[in-house]
Amino acid sequence: MITASVRDFRDRATQMLKQREPVMITRHGKVVGFFMPATGEALPLEIKRDLFYALTDSVRLAIKDRGLTEEGVLADFEKTRAARRGRQPHSVRASGRKRKTRVL
Repeated sequence: MITASVRDFRDRATQMLKQREPVMITRHGKVVGFFMPATGEALPLEIKRDLFYALTDSVRLAIKDRGLTEEGVLADFEKTRAARRGRQPHSVRASGRKRKTRVL
């Protein structure tokens, strides 16, 4: 098993991902993650399910800890998406006027 710091993994990720050996990733000497190379075969359903449950439990806990609601998360997502596109949500400009839509 190869051991790499977060910075080292970031800088040499392409090389490490090509190897067949697992990588243990550390930050300040503490383990923060592992990279296990894929064999090229489909991931077994049991592993997919375990990963899904671990991810959803982590997200659920983070949302609860921050006191967020589903509506708040969706509203935040919409604001971020609109900002990335360079306009206000729901086609409303900063001036308050609706945007004219073009028909092609």
